[in-house]
Amino acid sequence: MEKQQISQYLSLLKSEISPALGCTEPAAAALTVAYAAHELGKTPSRIEVNVSRYILKNGMNVGIPGTGMIGLDIAAALGALSAAPEKQLLVLNGLTDEQKQQAKDMVSQKKVHIGLGDTEEKVWIQAKVTDGDDEAEAIISGTHTGLVFLRKNQSVLVDKKTEPAQAGAEAEPEEYSITLDSIVDFVRSVDGSELTFLREVIRLNRTIAEEGLTHDYGLKVGKSLLEGDRTGLVSHDIATFAVACTAAAADARMAGCEKPVMSAAGSGNQGLTASLPVASIGWKLELPEEKVLRALALSILVTIHTKHYIGRLSVLCGCSIAASIGSCCGIVFLLDGTEAQMKYGINSMVADISGVVCDGAKPGCALKIATAVNSAIRAATMALNNIGADAHDGIVTFDVEKTLENLGTLGNEGMAETNSAILEMMLHK
Repeated sequence: MEKQQISQYLSLLKSEISPALGCTEPAAAALTVAYAAHELGKTPSRIEVNVSRYILKNGMNVGIPGTGMIGLDIAAALGALSAAPEKQLLVLNGLTDEQKQQAKDMVSQKKVHIGLGDTEEKVWIQAKVTDGDDEAEAIISGTHTGLVFLRKNQSVLVDKKTEPAQAGAEAEPEEYSITLDSIVDFVRSVDGSELTFLREVIRLNRTIAEEGLTHDYGLKVGKSLLEGDRTGLVSHDIATFAVACTAAAADARMAGCEKPVMSAAGSGNQGLTASLPVASIGWKLELPEEKVLRALALSILVTIHTKHYIGRLSVLCGCSIAASIGSCCGIVFLLDGTEAQMKYGINSMVADISGVVCDGAKPGCALKIATAVNSAIRAATMALNNIGADAHDGIVTFDVEKTLENLGTLGNEGMAETNSAILEMMLHK
């Protein structure tokens, strides 16, 4: 691979991983409020947040770090008190006990109002904060940190919503050229020293995994797996260790653990699922660090590649599908597999768990992640034996890129109404 292409793939990797405290959707809501509160310049007496259906679904039932509470309302209140948008998705980090109590008081006093925005965007959050005659507004759209609008009173400070119209004719979208083959080419071509920044992905995500394995969080999915010898139903093999580490990290994160994670492709749980299975197997097999980092780069890039087809937020579970497909490829790489074997793995994954839906961020995410990592290890094992699903298996085709395209069509077209149905069920339980 040419140096320019290597540089492009490195930039993509770096742009799609970032530290985050708490679930990404509440963190993004808190960040939006923080932008508005920063411009307001004082603690607001009213906070109004409107969000897309996808943000509402993912923010309703997940724990908010350090509060013992769930939901977007407490996240929004904390964002207003932080008023530190420069922290990005770490906006909830470093708040004092006094600020946390103040946020709880704001929620109990009905100063925070969460609503459903009139938008078809998947990632869309609007925050308005007021105090007296002063008002500030911020909108994040497209990505979880993508500020597109900011104003204080009548003064507009940022307005990226109107840029395409001002620019005249709409620019032609850049042709998407990433493939599994090109990702593998990059991973094998890049100098190992260029990937050392991925050590931080492993450090952060391993830390929260250890937290989940040693403390009681959520459903204790990961911790329960390593305590399986009480029943004799689960063995202590490498696969179980990898599943337990990943699930335990999700247990802790979804329950509001105050430890950050390294997200991938816009999701903290995707970051955990794309990294911890690969890293855990690398630790157990005592593989060289450089090989593990290359496998991790492969896993994250395949996750990003799959998300290109299914969308940044989707009715399909990104962790169960995109990130676990990435992990499958990373595991095949760790064990000296070929591109052809990775394609076997991807096809088997799509044949296996393509229908796993996202019904919001919650403690039960650890269950889906455990299932997905199990599937990834099974598919990788089959692939390394040159076995995999093919065009006789449902939406799978002989061309792995077409298989991923079909996966995207399933989620974006075939299941177009499913997200609304799920949200309605969640709202009316």
